[in-house]
Amino acid sequence: MNALPNGQERNEVANPEPIDRPAVDLAHQRITAILAPLEEGLQLWDGAGHLIYANPATHRQFCALEALGSGRHWTELACDCRTESGEPCPVDDFPVAHALRGGHKATPLLLRVNRADGAARWLRLAAHPLNAPDGSTSGVVSITVDVTQLVEQELRLEQQAHFDALTGLPNRALFSDRIDRALAHARRHGERLAVCLLDLDGFKAVNDEFGHQAGDLLLRKVAQRLKDTLRSEDTAARIGGDEFALLIGDLSTAGQCEYVLKRILDALAAPYLIADTEVRVTASIGATLFPGDTVDPDQLLRHADHAMYTAKLAGKNRFSLFDPTLESRVRANFGLVRKIEDALSRGQFVLHYQPKVDCLHGRVVGLEALIRWQHPVLGLRMPGEFLPLIEHEDVIVGLGNWVISEALRQQARLRSAGHDLSISVNIAARQLLRGQFADQLDAILARHTDVDPRRLEIEILETAALEDVGAVSRLISDFRQRGVRFALDDFGTGYSSLVHLKHLGADVLKIDQTFVRDMLDDPGDLAIVQGVIGLADAFHRDVVAEGVEDLAHVRTLLGAGCHIMQGYGISRPLPAEHLDLWLDSFAPDPGWQSPPGLLPH
Repeated sequence: MNALPNGQERNEVANPEPIDRPAVDLAHQRITAILAPLEEGLQLWDGAGHLIYANPATHRQFCALEALGSGRHWTELACDCRTESGEPCPVDDFPVAHALRGGHKATPLLLRVNRADGAARWLRLAAHPLNAPDGSTSGVVSITVDVTQLVEQELRLEQQAHFDALTGLPNRALFSDRIDRALAHARRHGERLAVCLLDLDGFKAVNDEFGHQAGDLLLRKVAQRLKDTLRSEDTAARIGGDEFALLIGDLSTAGQCEYVLKRILDALAAPYLIADTEVRVTASIGATLFPGDTVDPDQLLRHADHAMYTAKLAGKNRFSLFDPTLESRVRANFGLVRKIEDALSRGQFVLHYQPKVDCLHGRVVGLEALIRWQHPVLGLRMPGEFLPLIEHEDVIVGLGNWVISEALRQQARLRSAGHDLSISVNIAARQLLRGQFADQLDAILARHTDVDPRRLEIEILETAALEDVGAVSRLISDFRQRGVRFALDDFGTGYSSLVHLKHLGADVLKIDQTFVRDMLDDPGDLAIVQGVIGLADAFHRDVVAEGVEDLAHVRTLLGAGCHIMQGYGISRPLPAEHLDLWLDSFAPDPGWQSPPGLLPH
């Protein structure tokens, strides 16, 4: 008790002073003033989940929402927001609800809110409970931080990592992920799906004629047509250049897949307006079906690639389905590919050389390099035993590069020994059209500076050259300027037109040996041989006859105007170690000179 003036005494606790309302209002104003400048949004909710207070930053963040008025319930806020994936916010996991229910800090949630201008604003919402002394939750304080710039940067990085920058389609990485998901779904639900690879026919010609910008525009238009033709649940991806991959799910029959592929071909074949000019391109599609085919995504893509190549060879602007009955053979080939890769690394391949002879002047003019596999167990294997099985595999590119390099090494050695001969090598269609052949050939020539490029001749199958006449003609033109010569091998089997022959610009036509071998007995084959020789003369090309087996062949060819020949009648292919002896002892056959008179019939 305290003594008061006039002798009065009183208990201070029993008689409290009244609340100073102006002081409380002043404190509230000070708190409001402190919270107002904050960039972070701050919200206070009562124990029932109603909004008591929101600072100005909150209203700026949620400017498009009416749910932030005082007294609004948190569920109204949740209904107007979206999660990172675009789905409505899960009510049970909403941080305010979680804090009210559990009485402890809730896991933050990323929200997407539409601004007044329609753009998206990304907010990170965290909630903390306000607990009373008795342990009950009397309210919640939540904080919203604007992370729009950070999220948009992450989205841009995600876009760059998983989507093609030019077309906006998924890229190879995302397509692979979607194959995995689609296969798992198809297995669970017993559904069919198709994995397809699509390559544009004639795209390079458009790109070269109108420029890269026009080519890019064409690719974007192709991508849009693919998206318009496929269902939203299907996937079209750009996996490089003018190649696209398709994933088509929920197929009931193989016929349904064929119907979809036919629609795609029709859509892509319609004309495009590029640089105010109407251009046309078509597509070749290879497809394989699950569950009829393997469940391995890489194998599915490999099989689709094989089928696409079949469509190309069949004339383009069509689709081809992979035949599952060939799977066992493909598996065996896969093992062979590994064996060949191993053999290449172990140096088990060798080259034999077949001479080319000018029978009119009686001199050797060149050599053709022919690959052999010196198998450690099976002995010397001929190319027909292994090359056809890997012609669609990447290993054939490495093998072809080795052949060129080894042939150039042998050419340099022979020249130093006094035999300055041209040397020719055969290039597979896959290496020529899909293996960056120009860059690889440049690199090989750069390593063999002791070889004159004019002494190198690249032999291309006529059928391979016709797969993409524009690309092959550009390649030939580029390397002819460096001195490298090109020959069309097996000429007469590819049905190329005179226009093709003119544009390809090859230096040499090699008459297919089947026509040469049978020309003495078959007037039709003789007419083809004479026709090829006439074409070579008309287009100022050299001509070489393969398959010359005897003296009659030589005389007939000389009489028809073909002077350069090769075949068993002149020499079999020789190992490198036998070349010098053969060349030193070479002498023309006196019987080669055909007597005057008519050609044999």
